[in-house]
Amino acid sequence: MSDVEAPPVELIFRVVGTEDVEAFLQSGHIHVDQLAGLLQRAGFELERFQDIYDFGCGCGRLERALHERAPEATLTATDIDEEAIAWVAEHLRYVDARVNPWLPPLPFDDGAFDLVIAFSVFTHLPRDYQDAWLAELRRVTRPGAVLIASVHGEAHWRQTWDVGFAAAPRRVRLRSKLLGLERFLRGFAHWRGDGWERMFPDYYHTSWHKPRYVRRHWSRWFEVVRLEEGTDPGSHDFIVLRRP
Repeated sequence: MSDVEAPPVELIFRVVGTEDVEAFLQSGHIHVDQLAGLLQRAGFELERFQDIYDFGCGCGRLERALHERAPEATLTATDIDEEAIAWVAEHLRYVDARVNPWLPPLPFDDGAFDLVIAFSVFTHLPRDYQDAWLAELRRVTRPGAVLIASVHGEAHWRQTWDVGFAAAPRRVRLRSKLLGLERFLRGFAHWRGDGWERMFPDYYHTSWHKPRYVRRHWSRWFEVVRLEEGTDPGSHDFIVLRRP
């Protein structure tokens, strides 16, 4: 993939946390293959969707692979990162790339999409932002549409505890215990002490979800069709949702 034009390394770093261009390009195809398999296990085929929306696209990691897998589909992508969207708009001309605001509304009509992908978005939002975006994504999807979202589950929590919290200063370890209790009792926790505010808006931090929270709370907007928990250290859980 070395002959494929890649975004600048500073944009890549904002998405994957490294400047490894080749790994970035490969990861887009790996993740789209993963999403296609998830859809298939839930009873859907990626290639049959006509209007695909990548919510939180960064600098277009998934777009090349989505275009290859579903060449007849209309691709739309948004992100809060204006530089990343400018690069996508200039270099990936088959994508309708736009900046989205921190909170709704989106600049799209009701029922505009039949597939929405939210990869590593709800992993960083506080509860009130999540609720607002779930309601807005319901608005811009048509009846029967599918939403795929990833969240931080048990695998990510264990790695964060083992690698980050265990070696942290005492005050951080105490806060992590409170986070763990909150996560256990409520099924959801949002941590503001991760340092992401140095690169992104202050609301953008790290969130963890329990499957029971997703099934109970997110069902206000979407039917939870399938939930697959991550097994590798630090991996995400993936949820397939359907708009009733």
